[in-house]
Amino acid sequence: MTATLAPADLGSVRPQERVSLTGMILATETIRVGGSPVYRCVLATAETEIDLLFLGRATITGLTVGTRCSVQGTVALHHGRLAVWNPRYRVWP
Repeated sequence: MTATLAPADLGSVRPQERVSLTGMILATETIRVGGSPVYRCVLATAETEIDLLFLGRATITGLTVGTRCSVQGTVALHHGRLAVWNPRYRVWP
C-alpha cells in the first residue's frame, strides 16, 4: 500500500510502509554502514524529520542543505529514527 502522508501523519508511520513526502534538506553527511559509505540527508517536513539514506554514495549532486525535494520509498528504522533507504527523489527549483 502506498500512502501520501501529511507531515503530521508521520508519527503513525510504521516500518515497511511506503510513503511520498515533500520537504527541505536540513543537513547532510557521509556516514559508514558495514564498511560502505552512506549519504545521509535529513528531510524536514512541516512537522517532523526523516532520514534519507543512499547506500554506496558519499554525496549526491543536487541533494544539499536547503534543497526542496519530494521522495518516495519504504520506511525503516535506523538508529531509532525514521529512514528511507535509497528513495526515489525529485529536486524542486
